[in-house]
Amino acid sequence: PPHLIFVPPGDPPADGWPMIVFLHGQGESSPSPLPRVALQGPPQHAGRHPTSLPFVVVSPQKPMRLQFYDDEVAAGIKSLITHYTTTLSLDKQRVYLTGLSQGGIGTWNLASDPTFANMFAAIAPVCGGMRPLSRAAQLNTTPIFAFHGENDSILPVSLSDASVQACSSETRSRRAGKVKYERIADAPGFDYSWSAAGIPYMEGHASWMNAYYPKESVVEELATFPLYTWLLAHSLGSD
Repeated sequence: PPHLIFVPPGDPPADGWPMIVFLHGQGESSPSPLPRVALQGPPQHAGRHPTSLPFVVVSPQKPMRLQFYDDEVAAGIKSLITHYTTTLSLDKQRVYLTGLSQGGIGTWNLASDPTFANMFAAIAPVCGGMRPLSRAAQLNTTPIFAFHGENDSILPVSLSDASVQACSSETRSRRAGKVKYERIADAPGFDYSWSAAGIPYMEGHASWMNAYYPKESVVEELATFPLYTWLLAHSLGSD
């Protein structure tokens, strides 16, 4: 499938680069130009500050008519992961899944798809939701860090509330731990890039600002990005 890929400059760590698979929002679906996938989130960060993100970032583009969890798109994403984990110097124990809006829905649903079992070391769905909630048991061994704005006018916060509650009600493994959930009281309604791209203000929808580039972050100091440091703390090989 069409996709963007970012590989950090320099030599990879001894175990290979960790990899983030990023799922975009509805507006970046094809037939939008492929570079639009980097409008926001990790690929935007990687493009602006390439020396500051110690992850390979793979950002697949889906068609407007399909969801990320539809069989055709899901199979393509799985093939991308397989391709890059076998052709690049990557740490197969540190493949992470994150996405925003329609990609946040995709994150919940791909990660809870049994065919993706034991593929992701951790997931970070942003302003999304799981459908159906009965799939929560599939995430019992997967660390989860979810984000959603309480004031989201596009996708209601109740979607993440219900998904987090469903997962928290299950018996979670030691590795998975307690579900982390940042429920943002006054989430922003725009991303840095939106004005140049002609995208209108969307009250409370840009909660990914808190996830991917929080206000307190300093670009060249990874420790000031709680989500990225949290991701790196998880690997498939850990207890």
